[in-house]
Amino acid sequence: MKTRTYIIQLIQPWSTRSKYKITDLCPNCGVSNNPNTKLEGYFNRNDSAIILFSHFCTSCQKYHWSLQEIYPDIKHEPNFLFIYPSAKLTPLDSKLVNLSSRFERMYHSAERSENVGDFDLAGMGYRAALEILIKDYAVKFTDESKDKIAGYTLNDAIAHFYKNDQTAQVSADVVRIYGNDYAHWDQPEQFNSEETLNQLKAYLQIFISWINYRLMIANPPVSRPDKKSKK
Repeated sequence: MKTRTYIIQLIQPWSTRSKYKITDLCPNCGVSNNPNTKLEGYFNRNDSAIILFSHFCTSCQKYHWSLQEIYPDIKHEPNFLFIYPSAKLTPLDSKLVNLSSRFERMYHSAERSENVGDFDLAGMGYRAALEILIKDYAVKFTDESKDKIAGYTLNDAIAHFYKNDQTAQVSADVVRIYGNDYAHWDQPEQFNSEETLNQLKAYLQIFISWINYRLMIANPPVSRPDKKSKK
């Protein structure tokens, strides 16, 4: 979920200028979001406040609400905690779901984390979804046993199954490496979790498209007639 940061003059809980966020797209209508925003309630913490905002979309004329941690100055970035209604989940192709229902669950779990601004959890979740998809595909379309496939690390699975396909290998490696950055204690310097997640998702979509292409070829809706057929 992409957001934009704005500055608001708060009367409560402080008489100060503070930052808050809105989503790029309205969660109701999906149109570019430029809502009328109002503070509806809050409670104070030690150096911040948890604030409930209402956002009235000028496109669909409907409200959505967000819960954000706000600070009493414009130096601190707000934390986007929750939005209602939640952003819609991305529908996945039925062929992917039939191949791996667990991939669908993990992908949408990561997406829910992203939608509330938990980019670290989302990054780890998308990486896990990739591993599930790779191994479920291998169980279905290779001769290797489930136990052997389960023993591969994600790095080894990518190198083993996609060594001859640059598109699959490169896209999967980007997701793996960026996903590791979210999970590891020692993150790269100046690591931007939101920007990195956008890149991770772009390469994950490339890999998903590659898998979907292979599933389409393996299960065509029509086939060439045999030589005995006159049609």
